[in-house]
Amino acid sequence: MAEQKLELHITLYPMPDGMYLATCAEIPPCQILRQNKEHAFTDARKFIKQFLEEREREGRPFTLPEIRTVQF
Repeated sequence: MAEQKLELHITLYPMPDGMYLATCAEIPPCQILRQNKEHAFTDARKFIKQFLEEREREGRPFTLPEIRTVQF
């Protein structure tokens, strides 16, 4: 049986001080602040991988949250 792949979203925010904040909408604890965009992205990917592996080890499967788009 093939392993199911998750599609998650990493958003990169430039901060006023030149740092970058990387977040994952589907995993709210993922908030990574780094000096450049690529480090923020790479470390967010590492955080997500570790988060998902820990959940699996603990027998707590990860289910995607409901995300809605709104317009203002």
